[in-house]
Amino acid sequence: MFDATGGELAHPLLLSVTEFNNLGEPVEIPAIRDALDETIDAINKGGNKRKLQGVSATASTIFPHMSWSPRSTRPAAELFDHYRDKVYPRLKKLCSLNTHGTYFLRMIDCPSCRPDGTRVNQLGSIIEWWRRDRAQGKRTRRSAMQVSIYDPPRDHTGSGQGGFPCLQQVSFGWSDRGLVLSAYYPTEWILDRGYGNYLGLCQLGAFMAHEMELPLDRVNIFVALPERGSVSKSATQSLADLLRCYECNPLPAAEATP
Repeated sequence: MFDATGGELAHPLLLSVTEFNNLGEPVEIPAIRDALDETIDAINKGGNKRKLQGVSATASTIFPHMSWSPRSTRPAAELFDHYRDKVYPRLKKLCSLNTHGTYFLRMIDCPSCRPDGTRVNQLGSIIEWWRRDRAQGKRTRRSAMQVSIYDPPRDHTGSGQGGFPCLQQVSFGWSDRGLVLSAYYPTEWILDRGYGNYLGLCQLGAFMAHEMELPLDRVNIFVALPERGSVSKSATQSLADLLRCYECNPLPAAEATP
């Protein structure tokens, strides 16, 4: 990816995360995550025009991991209210880029054309339908278990690239092993957004699996046009070299623990 001509892959990127611990948290290799954060810090200190976010900050735009954990007993409804009323207003004040919302906000507080003007909590609805249907011995209609991020009235413009929203849609399904989350990106900056986005999606999957009382089986991500981002190839060279080492010499499963 980092060696691709022009920083773009000539083909889509498809990946599946399948290794989770007993809390539904993805198995990470700390050395890779640390090296990525160090690379991002170095690029920012070098005067890059676009300030890059680290892994944790990027992940939190998809799921507020600081406000919930698999060990938590906080009800989903309380998390939704807390994020909408307390967390998002702070994020909006801190950064003008959040004016149009965050990914998680759009999942739980979506405008609608309903006559009464009520807004749509897409995640809350999926959880409610799943619990209702399970109590009746049924499975929720698969096509109902999807969440839209892209909002045409706000996002369908001819302006230059704004960086949000890159994530277009998330859907939930199930296998005989548990919950499956799938996400679609028309385009994505891989260096500073990729890892954090995928981590956030895994955290979102763990939350939904917890609320639906299922194990988390798999998280699938499809990126139609992967791009390195607005950074030079040389700035990512040491990170690319490290990734090649793990590619050629994968860690034993016992070492790849959170």
